Amino acid sequence: MKIRYFFFLLLLSFQSQAAPQNTTCKKCHPIIFQEYQHSMHRKASIYQDPVHKAVWDKHPAKKKGKYKCAKCHTPSDHALMEGKSKLTDNFIQENEPISCQLCHKIQSIEKHAASNKNIMSTKKKYFFSADKARKGEKISFHEQSTLFGLIKKPVGSPYHKIDYSNEIFYNGEVCMGCHSHKENAKGFTVCDMEVKQGNSKETCISCHMPKIQGSLANQKESKTHAFHGISIHNGTPKILSKYVKLSLTQTADGFTVTIKNEANHTLFPQPLRLNQLRVSIDRAGKTISLPAKNFVRVIGTGGKPAAPWLATEILKDTTIKAHETRTVTYQTPLKKGDRVLLDFGYYIANPKAAKKLHIQSPSATEFTVLTHKNIIVE
Repeated sequence: MKIRYFFFLLLLSFQSQAAPQNTTCKKCHPIIFQEYQHSMHRKASIYQDPVHKAVWDKHPAKKKGKYKCAKCHTPSDHALMEGKSKLTDNFIQENEPISCQLCHKIQSIEKHAASNKNIMSTKKKYFFSADKARKGEKISFHEQSTLFGLIKKPVGSPYHKIDYSNEIFYNGEVCMGCHSHKENAKGFTVCDMEVKQGNSKETCISCHMPKIQGSLANQKESKTHAFHGISIHNGTPKILSKYVKLSLTQTADGFTVTIKNEANHTLFPQPLRLNQLRVSIDRAGKTISLPAKNFVRVIGTGGKPAAPWLATEILKDTTIKAHETRTVTYQTPLKKGDRVLLDFGYYIANPKAAKKLHIQSPSATEFTVLTHKNIIVE
């Protein structure tokens, strides 16, 4: 009887653990799996993201054991999402808080004022994807014959069906369940990407998941695949640098630097981010560093900065909006032969806020250059 009871408890413990999903994908998509290991989706939980952890540690809901961020930060931990368990350090939280399957099962986006909601497909082994050459097709695994049946080749995946007809995977709306906007309990918008398509042909996917060299899958060789490793914590910002253009114009008493944002969203509108333009002049072997120009959105209440869950107003907003061109003026005359260095980048955590929150991770506290320009004055 005791042995049966032991195995019953053991079974329950296994069922309470979140079931890994990406290991299944790894078998056929090894290149994408390796890229994912460095992505923001892989590092979205408090056990991998030092900024998210620092903010959660201060949140009043932590004392009550009510984790409120799972919908977007750890949706693959199904036991947590369904209220069957509390936030715990398990395999899913550490390795795949937002799994490959999670995003590929988003059927539609339900829009709300507080925050949008991902509506998931309930079909088993049924995933959405985008391929302009096959748009509209729904592929089940089968063999395709050519030359009167002499040559046969497999089509589709033997492990799941692929639906290429879902428009949100082409227009980028698939990302808007989590990356659009967020209101706090007071009805104040703490973050809003303010996405504006305008005349741009770019989408979230074309910018953040561009086609790069390497095969999509093992079963069928392809020259390229969509990059799955985007992260503002590592070197991949270089992929996004082409969407921010820098230029310099001399004036009678100095010069101006023009920043052209070609992205379809505001640059770094999140509460803790700090966007910065750094300018220096190399002249006759000496470096002249000019004051940095900050672009930031500060939220608070009662005229003072406050945590996101307490904020009721915008105290300051100098962020650069979608498709905006911003000009910064410097009253420092340039000389022939000067080398002007322009660095446009960001802090994941504003240094002042990082200090208050005790964030020490270099990936969050060091300045990251998004785009750079080197200009010789003639």
